[in-house]
Amino acid sequence: MNGYMDAITKPVLEANGMIIKYIGDASMHIHNAPMDDPEHPKTAVQTALRMLKAVELFNETLTAKGRPIVGMGAGINTGLGYIGEMGSTQRHSYDVLGDAVSTTARLESQCKNYGVLLIVGPETHRRTLNDFFYLKLDDLAVKGKTVGLDIYTVLDLNSAEHTQDRALHQAMHVDYRNQRFDAAIQKCKKLQGSFRGLMDQYYEMWQERCEYMQTQTLPQDWNGVFIATTK
Repeated sequence: MNGYMDAITKPVLEANGMIIKYIGDASMHIHNAPMDDPEHPKTAVQTALRMLKAVELFNETLTAKGRPIVGMGAGINTGLGYIGEMGSTQRHSYDVLGDAVSTTARLESQCKNYGVLLIVGPETHRRTLNDFFYLKLDDLAVKGKTVGLDIYTVLDLNSAEHTQDRALHQAMHVDYRNQRFDAAIQKCKKLQGSFRGLMDQYYEMWQERCEYMQTQTLPQDWNGVFIATTK
């Protein structure tokens, strides 16, 4: 466990990020405090990608020792928060609180459901749109919310090499939003194996989602937002 934490912590510290806490096998960190970083949304995404690379290298050492490999998923979000020393007079620590923080945790918890390693919130995506290769995942209302968020995943790929597949992915979401579920399913099948196979689990899940939606009587004002019932 300590070796894994060392692996994922190094990229954070190299980017002048602040480790807030370790929670079991998870970690929480922020950028832009206490050290200012005008490009903190970009830094956050870059750091997450470097953390994934660090986990890949750590898994190589585990495999060499005959041990099972580990996985990592991350939620990335940008927003306001209350930051500083918090706690009692006897014991306190540097921490961060706020709606943006809890939303980030909700995004991270959805990684397995969507079959991806990184989920990025809408404000981070907006500020770094031209810096990374993004694919939309869903309009998601996280647990405890009624308003949907456009959520994305980011892939460490060359955009120019996947232009057609990316356009097909976007068209699939248009079909879904317009309740053309058969068309969306067909596009998911065509996209299997695209993006070096990194999205295959997602397309399998999305086909199941479309098949389920076909059995439902949707209201006229259905807007495509998926409401999460778990954290």
